[in-house]
Amino acid sequence: MKKLLYKEIVLCTNFQIILFTCFALFVLIPSWPPAIAFIYPLSGLMALFPTCLANKDIEYTSLLPIKKTDIVKAKALYLGLIEIAVVLLAAIAGLLRFFLYPTPEKPEELAYFMATRPSISLLGFAFMSFGVMNLVLLSMYYRDPYKRLTGPNIVSLIVCILLLTAGSLVIAFVPALREYDAIGLITQLLTLGAGIILYVLFSFLGYKSGAKAFLNIDL
Repeated sequence: MKKLLYKEIVLCTNFQIILFTCFALFVLIPSWPPAIAFIYPLSGLMALFPTCLANKDIEYTSLLPIKKTDIVKAKALYLGLIEIAVVLLAAIAGLLRFFLYPTPEKPEELAYFMATRPSISLLGFAFMSFGVMNLVLLSMYYRDPYKRLTGPNIVSLIVCILLLTAGSLVIAFVPALREYDAIGLITQLLTLGAGIILYVLFSFLGYKSGAKAFLNIDL
């Protein structure tokens, strides 16, 4: 599996994926809600499957002495690698924004600043959103990888954006999800933990669903 993952990295990574992954650093833009930093990289992820299809990736990989399910597993792991990179970059940028940016003095600016500053809980919502996206994308795409391309991309993208937006609104209206007193910190860490667990669960279910569907495809 390590060699398959290496193949994914070498043959399926293009400049668009790298560029849009780096857009996670948009958390550093002070006037922007930090959730936007997780939305822009989705455009890079949406380019993954069209690129692989154009490069005959499925045909090439199917010639290797591996199980068909390993083709789906390698793609799921590669998706996960990109998504974790996005979250890590956003987390680093969020730390810089949290500790280095001055707190506004005007009341109206302070309210917006406090409601939109990066939080640990946002990382949890980002993990959960990426997990649901993987579930939708992998389960839909591998039903017919030669034809079902636009639909899975659009549906999974919309679902992920809606979940990220909902998570941002919840954080804005629930102080415990964005404050760093004892209760707030515990709440945020629990949210992050729950997000990671849901991410792993949904991604695994997406892989299993995609692998099951891909077994019925005649290559």
